[in-house]
Amino acid sequence: MLEDLFQRPRVLRRIRQNPIGSVLEEFVGYLIAHGYRRGTMYQYVFAAEHFGKWLGQRSINREAVVRFLGRHLPSCRCKTPPPRKCGSTIAALNRLLEMLGRDAAMPPRDSFSESLIRRYADHLTQVQGLAPVTVHYRLRYARVMLSSFRVHSPAQLRRWTADQIRRFVARQGRRCCPASGQVIASSIRSFLRFLLLHRLIDRDLAPAVPAFANWRLTSLPDTVSGEELERVVRAIDTTSSIGLRDQAIVLCMVDLGLRASDVAGLELDGLDLAARVMRLRRQKQRETTVVPMNRRLAAAINTYLRRGRPQCQSLALFVVHRAPRGKALTSRGIQGVVRRRAAAAGLGHCIRGTHVIRHSVASRWIQAGATLKEIADLLGHRSIDTTSIYAKVDLTTLAKVALPWPTSREVTP
Repeated sequence: MLEDLFQRPRVLRRIRQNPIGSVLEEFVGYLIAHGYRRGTMYQYVFAAEHFGKWLGQRSINREAVVRFLGRHLPSCRCKTPPPRKCGSTIAALNRLLEMLGRDAAMPPRDSFSESLIRRYADHLTQVQGLAPVTVHYRLRYARVMLSSFRVHSPAQLRRWTADQIRRFVARQGRRCCPASGQVIASSIRSFLRFLLLHRLIDRDLAPAVPAFANWRLTSLPDTVSGEELERVVRAIDTTSSIGLRDQAIVLCMVDLGLRASDVAGLELDGLDLAARVMRLRRQKQRETTVVPMNRRLAAAINTYLRRGRPQCQSLALFVVHRAPRGKALTSRGIQGVVRRRAAAAGLGHCIRGTHVIRHSVASRWIQAGATLKEIADLLGHRSIDTTSIYAKVDLTTLAKVALPWPTSREVTP
């Protein structure tokens, strides 16, 4: 494998004589299989070579990578790779750990804060079973809180006061809309309850978090017309494998109203193209539901599987086509596909995320005569109250129950 990337005998001999030379040869094959560009592979192999020279005969694990990145690299004067390319080195060593089936590593800026965040992440995923998007926001504001209070030890947590918490949340809330303020408040309450559960604070500070006024059902959901959704579908160039993938992704949302996380969670063993059904693992409900596909969506997925999807070991339906090729697309990746395709159709100003499509599809269903219960089941809402906002866009039914506007003669003084 090394000969596929390096032709100079001196470079080949130096890499093979490295303490992890056999691992580096396997690493080159891993990078080639995942579609990395030649220039990127050079950087990654030289970074891993530098790491192997420092490592010596010790075993390759996450702790060794952390020590190398945090202690050795900042003060190293070696020219391959220079310390200023620390970001490239981190990426290279994380790919090396992935190849070996070990956890990725990042140099911790604050060991206590990072270890606390890792414990909190385990609690959110393993104990509470929250959706990845929810975990992302809760970890984000927990990090912001720890950074704002400059927490370096457990003793600092015990000195927090209700007034400090109140001022912190209010300061964060001034920068955003009420809905985002509610996300911040709920995230901080969750983190404070976690600290109390693990006895890192002495009293419950969650009640000190102020609430943000944001009345439900006060506005209509943002929607686009059915014709505009079809414009997005027609604007996708299906002559490339990425175009076939993106068309199937967009149709999952336009025809079924799926969330980005639902689309990212689709797996090959959950598809029955002959019966035109798919199984969705809805993380919010912690259950699997069977959803029917129309003929257009089933045909698009079938074409993508036959002509577009790269060969890989991933069970995910939608995967990355560029390096690292074969890696499952995340929710953010799905959102990026929708934004790019909407912009290409000239609708980037009104389709800025995936939920606009979801709202539009639900509004179209209710105007076609579907009941709120049917829409709630298709959209995966846990409560029909969440679906009730779509009743406001059913203008035909609302017109039947609306009272007539009184004329000037009917108004009594």
